[in-house]
Amino acid sequence: MTLPNRPKNQQHLPLSVPSLVPTESVPRRKFLAGLIAGAGSIALSACGGGGSGDSPAAVANDATVANKAGSNGFTVTAPAANATVSGTITVSGTAGTTWRNVAVYDHATVAKIGPDTTPSGGKFSVQVDTTKLSVGSHQIDVVAFSVAAGQAGGTKTTQTITVNVTRASSGSTSGNLFYGMNGHLAWPDGIYHTMSAAAQLALLKDLGVTNYRVDVADAGMAQTVANALTGAFAGSGVAIMPCINAASTAYNQNGSESAAYTLGYNLGASIAKPLKGLVKYIECGNELDSDGLVTNGDGSNTNNYSPAIWPAFRGVIRGMIDGVKAIDPTIQCGVNVGIPLAYRAQQMLWSGITPDGSVNGVSGATPVRWDYTTFHWYQSSGDITCGWRNNACVNVLQILKDSFNLPIWLTEWGWEGSQVTPTQQASYVTQALTEYRSLKDQFNIQSVQMYCLIDPDFGLIQADGVTKNPSYSAFKKFVAANPV
Repeated sequence: MTLPNRPKNQQHLPLSVPSLVPTESVPRRKFLAGLIAGAGSIALSACGGGGSGDSPAAVANDATVANKAGSNGFTVTAPAANATVSGTITVSGTAGTTWRNVAVYDHATVAKIGPDTTPSGGKFSVQVDTTKLSVGSHQIDVVAFSVAAGQAGGTKTTQTITVNVTRASSGSTSGNLFYGMNGHLAWPDGIYHTMSAAAQLALLKDLGVTNYRVDVADAGMAQTVANALTGAFAGSGVAIMPCINAASTAYNQNGSESAAYTLGYNLGASIAKPLKGLVKYIECGNELDSDGLVTNGDGSNTNNYSPAIWPAFRGVIRGMIDGVKAIDPTIQCGVNVGIPLAYRAQQMLWSGITPDGSVNGVSGATPVRWDYTTFHWYQSSGDITCGWRNNACVNVLQILKDSFNLPIWLTEWGWEGSQVTPTQQASYVTQALTEYRSLKDQFNIQSVQMYCLIDPDFGLIQADGVTKNPSYSAFKKFVAANPV
Protein backbone atom coordinates (compact mmCIF):
# COMPACT_ATOMS: atom_id res chain seq x y z
CA MET A 1 0.00 0.00 0.00
CA THR A 2 1.05 3.62 -0.30
CA LEU A 3 2.34 4.90 2.99
CA PRO A 4 1.05 8.26 4.18
CA ASN A 5 3.54 11.03 4.83
CA ARG A 6 4.34 11.26 8.50
CA PRO A 7 4.32 14.52 10.40
CA LYS A 8 7.79 15.99 10.99
CA ASN A 9 9.16 17.65 14.09
CA GLN A 10 11.67 19.97 12.49
CA GLN A 11 9.93 23.32 12.57
CA HIS A 12 11.80 24.74 15.54
CA LEU A 13 15.38 23.71 14.85
CA PRO A 14 18.13 26.35 14.75
CA LEU A 15 18.71 27.96 11.36
CA SER A 16 21.91 26.01 10.83
CA VAL A 17 20.12 22.68 10.89
CA PRO A 18 18.16 22.55 7.60
CA SER A 19 21.31 21.93 5.55
CA LEU A 20 21.81 18.75 7.53
CA VAL A 21 18.22 17.51 7.20
CA PRO A 22 16.66 16.22 3.95
CA THR A 23 14.04 18.65 2.69
CA GLU A 24 11.90 16.07 0.95
CA SER A 25 9.05 14.24 2.64
CA VAL A 26 9.96 11.25 4.74
CA PRO A 27 7.77 8.29 5.71
CA ARG A 28 7.50 9.49 9.28
CA ARG A 29 8.09 12.58 11.33
CA LYS A 30 11.67 12.49 12.47
CA PHE A 31 12.34 12.80 16.17
CA LEU A 32 16.09 13.46 16.06
CA ALA A 33 16.09 16.04 13.34
CA GLY A 34 19.51 17.66 13.13
CA LEU A 35 22.86 18.33 14.66
CA ILE A 36 22.44 21.42 16.77
CA ALA A 37 24.64 24.43 16.11
CA GLY A 38 27.10 24.93 18.93
CA ALA A 39 26.63 21.46 20.36
CA GLY A 40 30.18 20.54 19.49
CA SER A 41 31.72 18.46 16.76
CA ILE A 42 32.17 14.75 16.58
CA ALA A 43 35.75 13.66 17.12
CA LEU A 44 36.04 11.16 14.29
CA SER A 45 39.56 10.18 15.32
CA ALA A 46 38.90 10.04 19.03
CA CYS A 47 39.00 6.26 19.42
CA GLY A 48 41.02 4.96 16.54
CA GLY A 49 39.71 3.29 13.45
CA GLY A 50 37.09 0.70 12.66
CA GLY A 51 36.56 -1.83 9.92
CA SER A 52 37.08 -5.53 9.94
CA GLY A 53 40.61 -5.84 11.25
CA ASP A 54 41.85 -6.59 14.75
CA SER A 55 40.98 -3.18 16.21
CA PRO A 56 38.72 -2.92 19.29
CA ALA A 57 35.95 -1.83 16.94
CA ALA A 58 35.83 -5.28 15.42
CA VAL A 59 35.08 -7.19 18.61
CA ALA A 60 31.29 -7.36 18.61
CA ASN A 61 30.26 -7.30 14.97
CA ASP A 62 33.26 -8.66 13.04
CA ALA A 63 32.86 -11.83 10.99
CA THR A 64 36.48 -12.77 11.74
CA VAL A 65 35.40 -13.68 15.27
CA ALA A 66 34.16 -17.00 13.97
CA ASN A 67 37.58 -17.89 12.64
CA LYS A 68 39.40 -16.69 15.76
CA ALA A 69 37.20 -18.84 17.98
CA GLY A 70 38.33 -22.11 16.39
CA SER A 71 36.01 -25.06 15.90
CA ASN A 72 35.97 -26.00 19.61
CA GLY A 73 36.54 -22.57 21.10
CA PHE A 74 34.02 -21.21 23.59
CA THR A 75 34.51 -18.02 25.60
CA VAL A 76 32.16 -15.88 27.66
CA THR A 77 33.11 -12.22 27.22
CA ALA A 78 30.28 -10.55 29.16
CA PRO A 79 29.43 -10.04 31.90
CA ALA A 80 32.85 -9.85 33.48
CA ALA A 81 33.69 -12.08 36.42
CA ASN A 82 32.27 -10.75 39.71
CA ALA A 83 30.29 -8.07 37.88
CA THR A 84 27.39 -6.42 39.69
CA VAL A 85 24.22 -7.00 37.69
CA SER A 86 20.51 -6.23 37.91
CA GLY A 87 17.43 -6.52 35.74
CA THR A 88 17.88 -8.11 32.32
CA ILE A 89 21.50 -8.65 31.31
CA THR A 90 23.19 -9.92 28.16
CA VAL A 91 25.47 -12.94 28.44
CA SER A 92 27.61 -13.00 25.30
CA GLY A 93 30.79 -14.42 23.87
CA THR A 94 32.36 -16.41 21.05
CA ALA A 95 31.62 -19.97 19.99
CA GLY A 96 33.39 -22.22 17.49
CA THR A 97 31.60 -24.11 14.75
CA THR A 98 31.31 -27.22 16.94
CA TRP A 99 28.69 -25.56 19.11
CA ARG A 100 25.10 -25.49 17.85
CA ASN A 101 23.25 -24.20 20.90
CA VAL A 102 24.02 -22.06 23.98
CA ALA A 103 21.90 -21.71 27.13
CA VAL A 104 22.39 -20.25 30.61
CA TYR A 105 21.64 -21.96 33.94
CA ASP A 106 21.73 -21.07 37.61
CA HIS A 107 24.62 -23.16 38.95
CA ALA A 108 23.01 -23.84 42.33
CA THR A 109 19.54 -24.90 41.17
CA VAL A 110 20.37 -25.98 37.60
CA ALA A 111 17.32 -23.97 36.50
CA LYS A 112 17.55 -22.55 33.00
CA ILE A 113 17.61 -18.75 33.23
CA GLY A 114 18.53 -17.94 29.62
CA PRO A 115 16.79 -19.33 26.50
CA ASP A 116 18.37 -21.65 23.94
CA THR A 117 20.29 -19.56 21.43
CA THR A 118 21.98 -20.59 18.18
CA PRO A 119 25.42 -18.97 17.71
CA SER A 120 25.79 -16.94 14.53
CA GLY A 121 29.01 -15.77 12.92
CA GLY A 122 31.03 -17.22 15.78
CA LYS A 123 29.14 -15.27 18.43
CA PHE A 124 26.27 -15.79 20.84
CA SER A 125 24.10 -13.49 22.93
CA VAL A 126 21.61 -14.65 25.57
CA GLN A 127 19.22 -12.45 27.56
CA VAL A 128 19.06 -13.38 31.26
CA ASP A 129 16.49 -11.97 33.69
CA THR A 130 18.39 -11.66 36.98
CA THR A 131 15.22 -10.67 38.83
CA LYS A 132 14.52 -14.42 38.95
CA LEU A 133 17.62 -14.83 41.15
CA SER A 134 17.91 -13.82 44.78
CA VAL A 135 20.08 -10.85 45.71
CA GLY A 136 23.70 -11.77 46.36
CA SER A 137 26.54 -13.72 44.79
CA HIS A 138 25.53 -16.28 42.16
CA GLN A 139 27.35 -18.64 39.85
CA ILE A 140 25.81 -18.99 36.43
CA ASP A 141 26.69 -21.74 33.98
CA VAL A 142 26.95 -20.81 30.32
CA VAL A 143 26.70 -24.09 28.44
CA ALA A 144 27.43 -24.80 24.77
CA PHE A 145 26.01 -27.92 23.13
CA SER A 146 27.16 -29.63 19.94
CA VAL A 147 23.57 -30.47 19.01
CA ALA A 148 20.60 -28.20 18.42
CA ALA A 149 18.12 -27.43 21.19
CA GLY A 150 15.87 -30.38 21.96
CA GLN A 151 18.15 -32.97 20.37
CA ALA A 152 19.73 -35.81 22.36
CA GLY A 153 23.38 -36.83 22.40
CA GLY A 154 26.36 -34.73 21.46
CA THR A 155 28.88 -33.05 23.72
CA LYS A 156 28.89 -29.90 25.77
CA THR A 157 31.26 -27.43 27.37
CA THR A 158 30.57 -25.13 30.31
CA GLN A 159 31.95 -21.83 31.54
CA THR A 160 30.93 -20.77 35.02
CA ILE A 161 31.06 -17.12 36.02
CA THR A 162 30.23 -15.41 39.28
CA VAL A 163 28.01 -12.33 39.37
CA ASN A 164 26.65 -10.20 42.18
CA VAL A 165 22.90 -9.75 41.76
CA THR A 166 21.36 -6.54 43.07
CA ARG A 167 17.98 -4.90 42.78
CA ALA A 168 18.34 -1.71 40.80
CA SER A 169 16.83 1.49 42.13
CA SER A 170 13.55 2.74 40.70
CA GLY A 171 13.93 3.75 37.08
CA SER A 172 16.48 1.07 36.26
CA THR A 173 14.54 -2.19 36.32
CA SER A 174 12.65 -3.31 33.26
CA GLY A 175 9.26 -2.94 34.92
CA ASN A 176 9.93 0.57 36.12
CA LEU A 177 11.16 1.63 32.68
CA PHE A 178 7.79 0.97 31.07
CA TYR A 179 6.31 4.47 31.03
CA GLY A 180 8.70 6.57 28.96
CA MET A 181 8.88 9.95 27.26
CA ASN A 182 10.90 11.67 24.52
CA GLY A 183 12.57 15.03 24.92
CA HIS A 184 15.53 17.09 23.75
CA LEU A 185 17.44 17.67 26.98
CA ALA A 186 20.77 18.24 25.21
CA TRP A 187 19.66 20.82 22.64
CA PRO A 188 21.68 24.05 22.99
CA ASP A 189 18.75 26.41 22.39
CA GLY A 190 14.97 26.51 22.51
CA ILE A 191 12.74 25.52 25.42
CA TYR A 192 14.72 22.39 26.30
CA HIS A 193 17.81 24.55 26.69
CA THR A 194 16.20 27.31 28.72
CA MET A 195 14.33 24.85 30.93
CA SER A 196 16.68 23.30 33.45
CA ALA A 197 17.20 19.57 33.80
CA ALA A 198 15.59 19.82 37.23
CA ALA A 199 12.47 21.44 35.76
CA GLN A 200 12.19 18.77 33.07
CA LEU A 201 12.64 16.10 35.73
CA ALA A 202 9.83 17.63 37.80
CA LEU A 203 7.45 17.31 34.84
CA LEU A 204 8.50 13.71 34.19
CA LYS A 205 7.98 12.74 37.81
CA ASP A 206 4.60 14.45 37.88
CA LEU A 207 3.59 12.36 34.87
CA GLY A 208 4.91 9.16 36.41
CA VAL A 209 7.57 8.75 33.69
CA THR A 210 10.67 6.75 34.64
CA ASN A 211 12.50 6.55 31.30
CA TYR A 212 13.52 9.63 29.27
CA ARG A 213 14.72 9.23 25.67
CA VAL A 214 17.11 12.01 24.72
CA ASP A 215 18.85 12.61 21.38
CA VAL A 216 22.62 13.08 21.20
CA ALA A 217 24.78 13.70 18.14
CA ASP A 218 28.25 14.26 19.58
CA ALA A 219 30.32 14.13 22.74
CA GLY A 220 29.22 17.61 23.79
CA MET A 221 25.56 16.67 23.83
CA ALA A 222 26.42 13.44 25.64
CA GLN A 223 28.23 15.47 28.29
CA THR A 224 25.09 17.56 28.79
CA VAL A 225 23.18 14.34 29.46
CA ALA A 226 25.93 13.14 31.80
CA ASN A 227 25.73 16.40 33.73
CA ALA A 228 22.00 15.89 34.20
CA LEU A 229 22.52 12.31 35.37
CA THR A 230 25.09 13.32 37.96
CA GLY A 231 23.03 16.36 38.89
CA ALA A 232 19.25 16.68 38.99
CA PHE A 233 18.51 13.12 37.81
CA ALA A 234 20.86 11.43 40.29
CA GLY A 235 18.83 9.14 42.54
CA SER A 236 15.58 10.45 41.05
CA GLY A 237 14.21 7.13 39.83
CA VAL A 238 14.12 8.46 36.27
CA ALA A 239 16.56 6.86 33.82
CA ILE A 240 17.80 8.48 30.62
CA MET A 241 18.21 6.51 27.41
CA PRO A 242 20.36 8.43 24.93
CA CYS A 243 19.63 7.92 21.24
CA ILE A 244 22.60 8.45 18.91
CA ASN A 245 21.52 10.51 15.91
CA ALA A 246 24.00 9.51 13.21
CA ALA A 247 21.92 11.26 10.54
CA SER A 248 22.90 14.60 12.08
CA THR A 249 26.61 14.01 11.51
CA ALA A 250 28.84 13.61 8.47
CA TYR A 251 27.23 10.23 7.79
CA ASN A 252 27.03 9.61 4.04
CA GLN A 253 24.40 7.03 3.25
CA ASN A 254 25.77 6.69 -0.28
CA GLY A 255 29.29 5.95 0.93
CA SER A 256 31.05 2.69 1.66
CA GLU A 257 30.27 0.33 4.51
CA SER A 258 33.79 0.70 5.91
CA ALA A 259 33.61 4.50 5.96
CA ALA A 260 30.19 4.40 7.63
CA TYR A 261 31.47 1.86 10.14
CA THR A 262 34.41 4.09 11.09
CA LEU A 263 32.14 7.10 11.54
CA GLY A 264 29.67 5.07 13.58
CA TYR A 265 32.37 3.54 15.75
CA ASN A 266 33.97 6.89 16.58
CA LEU A 267 30.57 8.46 17.17
CA GLY A 268 29.45 5.66 19.49
CA ALA A 269 32.71 5.68 21.41
CA SER A 270 32.80 9.46 21.82
CA ILE A 271 29.24 9.49 23.15
CA ALA A 272 29.73 6.51 25.46
CA LYS A 273 32.80 8.00 27.15
CA PRO A 274 31.04 10.68 29.25
CA LEU A 275 28.08 8.35 29.83
CA LYS A 276 30.05 5.32 31.03
CA GLY A 277 28.62 4.09 34.31
CA LEU A 278 25.66 6.47 34.06
CA VAL A 279 23.38 4.80 31.52
CA LYS A 280 22.40 1.21 30.93
CA TYR A 281 20.82 1.60 27.50
CA ILE A 282 21.78 3.47 24.33
CA GLU A 283 19.83 3.42 21.08
CA CYS A 284 22.18 3.31 18.09
CA GLY A 285 20.63 5.36 15.30
CA ASN A 286 17.28 6.95 14.63
CA GLU A 287 15.09 6.10 11.64
CA LEU A 288 18.07 5.65 9.33
CA ASP A 289 15.77 3.71 7.02
CA SER A 290 13.49 6.68 6.36
CA ASP A 291 15.60 8.67 3.88
CA GLY A 292 15.61 6.66 0.68
CA LEU A 293 16.61 3.21 1.93
CA VAL A 294 13.19 1.87 0.95
CA THR A 295 12.82 2.42 -2.79
CA ASN A 296 9.54 0.61 -3.36
CA GLY A 297 6.85 -1.23 -1.43
CA ASP A 298 6.21 -0.96 2.29
CA GLY A 299 9.57 -2.18 3.63
CA SER A 300 8.42 -5.67 4.53
CA ASN A 301 10.29 -7.38 1.66
CA THR A 302 14.00 -7.73 0.94
CA ASN A 303 13.68 -6.28 -2.56
CA ASN A 304 12.13 -3.08 -1.17
CA TYR A 305 15.59 -1.87 -0.14
CA SER A 306 18.24 0.07 -2.04
CA PRO A 307 21.39 -1.99 -2.72
CA ALA A 308 23.32 1.29 -3.03
CA ILE A 309 22.39 2.69 0.40
CA TRP A 310 22.30 -0.56 2.38
CA PRO A 311 26.09 -0.94 2.95
CA ALA A 312 26.40 2.42 4.72
CA PHE A 313 23.19 1.77 6.67
CA ARG A 314 24.57 -1.52 7.95
CA GLY A 315 28.06 -0.13 8.50
CA VAL A 316 27.09 2.85 10.62
CA ILE A 317 24.83 0.74 12.86
CA ARG A 318 27.55 -1.90 13.32
CA GLY A 319 30.02 0.85 14.09
CA MET A 320 27.86 2.60 16.69
CA ILE A 321 27.24 -0.65 18.56
CA ASP A 322 30.92 -1.59 18.54
CA GLY A 323 32.01 1.91 19.54
CA VAL A 324 29.65 2.04 22.52
CA LYS A 325 30.64 -1.42 23.73
CA ALA A 326 34.35 -0.72 23.29
CA ILE A 327 33.98 1.98 25.96
CA ASP A 328 31.45 0.20 28.19
CA PRO A 329 30.50 -3.40 27.28
CA THR A 330 27.78 -3.39 29.94
CA ILE A 331 25.71 -0.82 28.04
CA GLN A 332 22.88 -2.48 26.11
CA CYS A 333 22.34 -1.24 22.56
CA GLY A 334 19.07 -0.98 20.65
CA VAL A 335 18.38 -0.56 16.92
CA ASN A 336 15.23 0.96 15.41
CA VAL A 337 13.47 1.64 12.14
CA GLY A 338 10.97 4.39 11.39
CA ILE A 339 8.96 3.12 8.42
CA PRO A 340 5.97 1.23 9.89
CA LEU A 341 6.64 -2.15 8.24
CA ALA A 342 10.42 -1.91 7.90
CA TYR A 343 11.00 -4.74 10.36
CA ARG A 344 12.52 -6.53 7.35
CA ALA A 345 15.51 -4.19 7.59
CA GLN A 346 16.14 -5.38 11.15
CA GLN A 347 15.71 -9.01 10.09
CA MET A 348 18.24 -8.54 7.28
CA LEU A 349 20.78 -6.92 9.59
CA TRP A 350 20.35 -9.75 12.09
CA SER A 351 20.65 -12.49 9.44
CA GLY A 352 23.49 -11.01 7.40
CA ILE A 353 21.41 -10.50 4.25
CA THR A 354 22.28 -7.83 1.69
CA PRO A 355 19.60 -6.57 -0.72
CA ASP A 356 20.47 -6.87 -4.43
CA GLY A 357 17.06 -6.33 -6.00
CA SER A 358 16.14 -10.00 -5.82
CA VAL A 359 13.43 -11.53 -3.66
CA ASN A 360 15.86 -13.16 -1.21
CA GLY A 361 18.92 -10.93 -1.40
CA VAL A 362 22.45 -12.24 -0.79
CA SER A 363 23.45 -13.95 2.45
CA GLY A 364 26.86 -14.04 4.10
CA ALA A 365 27.32 -10.50 5.42
CA THR A 366 28.40 -9.86 8.98
CA PRO A 367 25.33 -10.35 11.21
CA VAL A 368 24.54 -7.38 13.44
CA ARG A 369 23.61 -8.06 17.05
CA TRP A 370 21.85 -5.75 19.48
CA ASP A 371 20.46 -6.25 22.99
CA TYR A 372 16.91 -4.94 22.70
CA THR A 373 14.78 -4.25 19.65
CA THR A 374 13.34 -0.77 19.24
CA PHE A 375 10.51 0.30 16.96
CA HIS A 376 8.44 3.39 16.15
CA TRP A 377 4.68 3.32 15.73
CA TYR A 378 2.36 6.31 15.32
CA GLN A 379 -1.39 6.72 15.25
CA SER A 380 -1.28 7.19 11.47
CA SER A 381 -0.03 3.60 11.08
CA GLY A 382 -3.08 2.07 12.77
CA ASP A 383 -2.92 -0.76 15.30
CA ILE A 384 0.54 -2.29 15.80
CA THR A 385 -1.04 -5.73 16.16
CA CYS A 386 -2.75 -5.30 12.80
CA GLY A 387 -0.46 -3.35 10.50
CA TRP A 388 -1.77 -3.56 6.94
CA ARG A 389 0.51 -5.43 4.51
CA ASN A 390 -0.86 -6.30 1.08
CA ASN A 391 -4.38 -5.80 2.46
CA ALA A 392 -3.72 -8.33 5.23
CA CYS A 393 -3.49 -7.80 8.98
CA VAL A 394 0.06 -8.26 10.30
CA ASN A 395 1.02 -8.35 13.98
CA VAL A 396 4.28 -6.39 14.04
CA LEU A 397 4.93 -7.16 17.71
CA GLN A 398 4.67 -10.89 17.03
CA ILE A 399 7.13 -10.56 14.14
CA LEU A 400 9.63 -8.70 16.32
CA LYS A 401 9.30 -11.25 19.11
CA ASP A 402 9.68 -14.23 16.78
CA SER A 403 12.56 -12.70 14.81
CA PHE A 404 14.86 -11.67 17.65
CA ASN A 405 13.57 -13.03 20.96
CA LEU A 406 14.69 -9.82 22.63
CA PRO A 407 12.96 -7.21 24.80
CA ILE A 408 10.94 -4.76 22.69
CA TRP A 409 10.94 -1.01 23.24
CA LEU A 410 8.57 1.34 21.42
CA THR A 411 10.90 4.33 21.52
CA GLU A 412 8.48 6.61 19.68
CA TRP A 413 4.71 6.60 19.61
CA GLY A 414 2.18 9.39 19.43
CA TRP A 415 -0.61 11.03 17.49
CA GLU A 416 -0.41 12.27 13.89
CA GLY A 417 0.31 15.94 14.51
CA SER A 418 -1.37 19.33 14.60
CA GLN A 419 -4.42 18.11 12.67
CA VAL A 420 -5.48 16.07 15.71
CA THR A 421 -7.59 18.08 18.16
CA PRO A 422 -6.56 18.33 21.83
CA THR A 423 -9.51 16.13 22.81
CA GLN A 424 -8.55 13.53 20.22
CA GLN A 425 -4.94 13.63 21.42
CA ALA A 426 -5.99 12.87 24.98
CA SER A 427 -8.22 10.05 23.82
CA TYR A 428 -5.42 8.53 21.77
CA VAL A 429 -2.97 8.64 24.69
CA THR A 430 -5.37 6.66 26.87
CA GLN A 431 -6.15 4.23 24.05
CA ALA A 432 -2.50 3.58 23.19
CA LEU A 433 -1.33 3.19 26.78
CA THR A 434 -4.20 0.80 27.47
CA GLU A 435 -3.19 -1.39 24.54
CA TYR A 436 0.55 -1.34 25.19
CA ARG A 437 0.17 -2.14 28.87
CA SER A 438 -2.13 -5.05 28.06
CA LEU A 439 0.47 -6.44 25.62
CA LYS A 440 3.50 -5.80 27.84
CA ASP A 441 4.02 -9.31 29.15
CA GLN A 442 2.86 -11.16 26.04
CA PHE A 443 5.49 -9.53 23.85
CA ASN A 444 8.11 -8.56 26.47
CA ILE A 445 7.59 -4.84 25.91
CA GLN A 446 9.94 -3.17 28.39
CA SER A 447 9.31 0.48 27.58
CA VAL A 448 6.93 2.69 25.60
CA GLN A 449 8.34 6.20 25.13
CA MET A 450 5.85 8.76 23.91
CA TYR A 451 6.80 11.56 21.55
CA CYS A 452 7.01 13.98 23.24
CA LEU A 453 7.16 16.08 26.41
CA ILE A 454 7.21 19.62 24.97
CA ASP A 455 6.24 20.45 21.37
CA PRO A 456 3.57 22.64 19.74
CA ASP A 457 2.20 19.78 17.61
CA PHE A 458 3.20 16.54 19.32
CA GLY A 459 3.75 17.49 22.95
CA LEU A 460 1.88 16.97 26.17
CA ILE A 461 3.00 20.54 26.88
CA GLN A 462 3.01 23.50 24.50
CA ALA A 463 6.22 25.13 23.25
CA ASP A 464 6.24 27.60 26.15
CA GLY A 465 6.98 24.73 28.52
CA VAL A 466 4.08 25.78 30.74
CA THR A 467 0.74 25.26 28.99
CA LYS A 468 -0.41 21.68 29.48
CA ASN A 469 -2.64 20.04 26.90
CA PRO A 470 -5.51 17.69 27.89
CA SER A 471 -3.22 14.83 26.86
CA TYR A 472 -0.94 15.67 29.80
CA SER A 473 -3.71 14.91 32.26
CA ALA A 474 -4.71 11.78 30.31
CA PHE A 475 -1.16 10.41 30.46
CA LYS A 476 -0.75 11.25 34.15
CA LYS A 477 -4.08 9.72 35.16
CA PHE A 478 -3.45 6.50 33.26
CA VAL A 479 0.01 5.95 34.74
CA ALA A 480 -1.23 6.65 38.26
CA ALA A 481 -4.10 4.18 37.86
CA ASN A 482 -2.04 1.48 36.12
CA PRO A 483 1.31 0.92 37.85
CA VAL A 484 3.68 -1.73 36.50
